[in-house]
Amino acid sequence: MKTITSILAIVILGFGIATTHADKAGDRDFEMRIRKIFDDCQKVKPGMTRAELVKLKLFDEDRGPLGATNDNSFRQHTTFEYRPYSPIKIDVDFSHSDSKEARPTDIITNVSMPIIDGRARR
Repeated sequence: MKTITSILAIVILGFGIATTHADKAGDRDFEMRIRKIFDDCQKVKPGMTRAELVKLKLFDEDRGPLGATNDNSFRQHTTFEYRPYSPIKIDVDFSHSDSKEARPTDIITNVSMPIIDGRARR
């Protein structure tokens, strides 16, 4: 009986160690993905043009569930979603423009930190 108890304790301890190692590997993978997202988001900087933002091919304008895909109107404050994972977003401010349409030459004046948008989309 003492041998069975010892074996059972070793098996349980072994599962605990294996789980801990698996969790650490998963944590490292998660950390690497988060760092990649933040690195990508930091590529958007004040002084860049709208054309340079588009050229990165990392973000799409977040038009919301009811937004028209062909709407090219100028918005001084615009939210962009991260292409690889759309709940990640950044808010981008553009310099004031007299044009009623967004232009490739619009200058970025401010960029937010990445935001996680957990709202349900329909």
